Amino acid sequence: MISIGIVILLSFSTVQSIGIVYSNHSFKIDFLSNHVQTTIIINPYEKINFDTIHHYKANLHTHTLNSDGSSSPAEVIYFYHDIGDYDILSITDHNKNTWPWTKYIPEDAVSSSKSSAYYPDLEMLAISGNEMSLNHHRNSLLNGYSGGGLFLHFAFWIVEKKQGLSFFNHPGRYDYPVEWYQRYFDKFDSLVGIEVYNQGDRYDQDRLLWDQINKQRDPDDLIWGLSNDDIHHLKRDAFRNYQYFFMNDLIESAFRSSLEQGSFYFCYEPNGSDVTGLTYGQAMTPRLTEVKIMGDTIQLTGESYDMIEWIDENSQIIDTGDVIDVSSFGSKFVRAVLVNEYGRTYTQPFGLLPK
Repeated sequence: MISIGIVILLSFSTVQSIGIVYSNHSFKIDFLSNHVQTTIIINPYEKINFDTIHHYKANLHTHTLNSDGSSSPAEVIYFYHDIGDYDILSITDHNKNTWPWTKYIPEDAVSSSKSSAYYPDLEMLAISGNEMSLNHHRNSLLNGYSGGGLFLHFAFWIVEKKQGLSFFNHPGRYDYPVEWYQRYFDKFDSLVGIEVYNQGDRYDQDRLLWDQINKQRDPDDLIWGLSNDDIHHLKRDAFRNYQYFFMNDLIESAFRSSLEQGSFYFCYEPNGSDVTGLTYGQAMTPRLTEVKIMGDTIQLTGESYDMIEWIDENSQIIDTGDVIDVSSFGSKFVRAVLVNEYGRTYTQPFGLLPK
């Protein structure tokens, strides 16, 4: 008696195979798949193991009485710790490096330097920062620079030499064209992105600018978006803007890597600053829990979302749902927005490169 076994081997490549076992021998019949992968998807979350990764909540734009804030550094630190349960915080007073935190709070830090410190009693990673506020405002992080940065090229050069990172703050306050920003992004690798939400949503054109900048960039050299409280008054400004950094450990090297690679997502919660709300400080926007790339498709998994919108380089919604097939869109990137009743959660852009 002759027995024949059929094994179907599925693939997202250009060829599928059927293996036929005949007695103790086998051979394969190859034929063209119905779908040919046409796009290389550049995934900022590629290195993340979503089964083990932590989501660390962060605010990276914060003011105190050391500049034009209304509260002391200690009040700000404990506010974000006690009420918001933040994991990462950077105090970025204007033209001043409010550092180290041990000047203002009694807790002892470990792994302390001019760039960061971990406070085990608070379980918080402190990021050394400064808002360079002469000319276009920019945040300088992970270094001790305390200047105003009037001459932008020179200031970015200093931050880079100090192994710091930086990003543009609230660009909607100014009237600079896309090409102006491109010059700086092209020249300085340490300049990683722009705020697209600031102190709620003061400048709603900032997302458009973000897309316009990335539309002119190579798909493998995109810039990242950020969302920060830019807090000056605690109860007025806090908890509407935040981001989650994917990190295995709450240490500087992991934070630096996540910010550089874009392996984080950011959120906008319009009513997050409502002190009378039952969810005050609890961060009720959706969570991004997994990203899968399969051929020409991107699949997202999340928590507490009602819908997902997909945005192209022209800031247009081109699809909705958990999965998108990018093969039919002539865009250099797509990005996703997870939406619920409390607000919106944004992925970083996925670069799209024709294969």
